Amino acid sequence: MTPNRLFVAFSLALLLSACSPGQQDTPPAAPAAATPDAMQAAVARLQAEGPLPSAREASHLEYWLHYKLMQANGVEQALGGEAPTIAALKAFGLAVERSALVAQTQVPKMVPAAFDGTGIDAGMMGAGYGLVGGALTGSLVSGGLSNAQVAQAAQNGPIKFDGDGGPAQMDIAQDGMRTTLEQTINENGVTGKVKTEVRIDACPDATGKLTVTLEMTSTMGAGGKRGAVTLRYRQERWLDDDAHLLPIGSGDQTNASEFFQIDMKGDGANGPLSYYQDTGFTPDGKPAGGSLDYSGYSIFRPAEAAHTEKMVAGTQNLMRAFAQMMLQGSFSGGKAPWESGRCVDLKLRSTPDKRKGAKPDTRYTVFAEPRAKKDGMPTGGTVKATLKGASALDPQGKVKADATFDYRNPAKKGERASIDFEARSKRGVGKATLSFDTKKSGYRVTGGGDPVNQVVCGLDAPFVLNGKLFGAEFTGGMEGSYALVRTPNIPGLQWKGRGTYTIVFPDGEDKPGRLTTQGGGSTTAGDHTRQTTGDEHFTLTPVDGCEGSP
Repeated sequence: MTPNRLFVAFSLALLLSACSPGQQDTPPAAPAAATPDAMQAAVARLQAEGPLPSAREASHLEYWLHYKLMQANGVEQALGGEAPTIAALKAFGLAVERSALVAQTQVPKMVPAAFDGTGIDAGMMGAGYGLVGGALTGSLVSGGLSNAQVAQAAQNGPIKFDGDGGPAQMDIAQDGMRTTLEQTINENGVTGKVKTEVRIDACPDATGKLTVTLEMTSTMGAGGKRGAVTLRYRQERWLDDDAHLLPIGSGDQTNASEFFQIDMKGDGANGPLSYYQDTGFTPDGKPAGGSLDYSGYSIFRPAEAAHTEKMVAGTQNLMRAFAQMMLQGSFSGGKAPWESGRCVDLKLRSTPDKRKGAKPDTRYTVFAEPRAKKDGMPTGGTVKATLKGASALDPQGKVKADATFDYRNPAKKGERASIDFEARSKRGVGKATLSFDTKKSGYRVTGGGDPVNQVVCGLDAPFVLNGKLFGAEFTGGMEGSYALVRTPNIPGLQWKGRGTYTIVFPDGEDKPGRLTTQGGGSTTAGDHTRQTTGDEHFTLTPVDGCEGSP
């Protein structure tokens, strides 16, 4: 295979050249291959015009193929000839488009004398409807949903709805999305169904592979005869170790693969009609597919070969462009989904782990460990650390993951700094930040049976928590003891209380923690004393800096 024939244009030539008895199965020369430049031009057009014009264009192929089926299986005759059949096709397509886009006002005005699929200016069938569905899916995957919304949607299960246009279902997962749209149409004596299924990987697998699959099926029937056309397209691309899509290559390494099918079935006058052909290429630049299978008599004439090949090649190129835009996040105007942090969890930790309220010139070892959310495996690739503020970070630039950095925090009291980390690999991009400061660490303490709501400056030294009635002094540290130091001044009543406490920060000291007391107390009135025991619970929420004595 030559470098310029990476995208093998789909050809109906084998069938077209064997369209009648006595003809030889000798295909004409393969049509010109689509180049990466041509695909990028198609992407630019989609970005400029939106999906609708290209979706309509893709539908021309299905109009044409359905029309040929209608000729072969007697539907054209049942509908009264060419003109009524074309009118039925238009009405069918317009009903699909109205249903898909809610409103459609443009009515086709031209009916060609010899129908070739290009005279219908509006209306979408399987391919066009599928591409609009692809635009919807791509926008939701790449920019329409935040990572938190994706996680919630994945937990809630499929989103299903059944409107005037037919049922639809969206399956959202952390690593991708699947959309199914289905419509049933009854127009001008033709009944049928259009179904499209779009699947896109948001997160690459361990080899860096991303896959987009488009499958569209349109079924039409009249007079007891039916025909169905199914188009299937799959594109696979790979990321490099810097989380960029590998460019479409040439020769033995294309960095992409593609598979395209057309599957047609119908009821013929003398039995079933079927036609199947596929084509594609593998990542090593070799042809894939090449199958041809048909039964019944041919539904194409040899003179139609060039026209049909051109339409198929154009549809295939549009599918390529749609797949490319879905992968790049172009439909939402956002970044590619794997660049959002959706696919990689960049785990950060430091020794020592206390980063807030630390002593000046504290030296840290920081560990950056990116893990793929899809399977929890190390991603490899690199990690880049960028220091914002004082004082010193080593190494600078990108280093191999898992990565270790040495950091010295600010040399003066009351300063702050942060380090932004970015991991890049064939599994995607992960981002995270660690914050440091030499301010007095403070925590807002809330909770308890005698409600507390106050800021404590520093937990290492003794501190007092004051409720509405009582106050207790704590010895300081992550665990210790406490005792009541303030009680209500009520004549004849005395209170005593003491116990132990523990403080935990399960997600680190820069995240909320818990203080739990275990102890008891007594209340004395005259000669009577009542004992009480139990635990109390408080929430410690970090605050930005702290003034005053601990």
